[in-house]
Amino acid sequence: MLVLRRRIGEEILINDNIRIVVSQTTDHGCSLAIEAPKSCRIRRAELPPFQESIVQRTASALQVQQ
Repeated sequence: MLVLRRRIGEEILINDNIRIVVSQTTDHGCSLAIEAPKSCRIRRAELPPFQESIVQRTASALQVQQ
């Protein structure tokens, strides 16, 4: 595991096509801005793996409400 120390506005590049920027810091943590290709799925580790059926059901529910 690579551990880096960054300040607000500083960036980390992964494979030259994923950019992570430290956008804000507090005593309790930090906010990161992530720029990546749409083909790259990004999720918080504590969430279950992405399921396409959930997205489709949510989209359908939103269309019905409109």
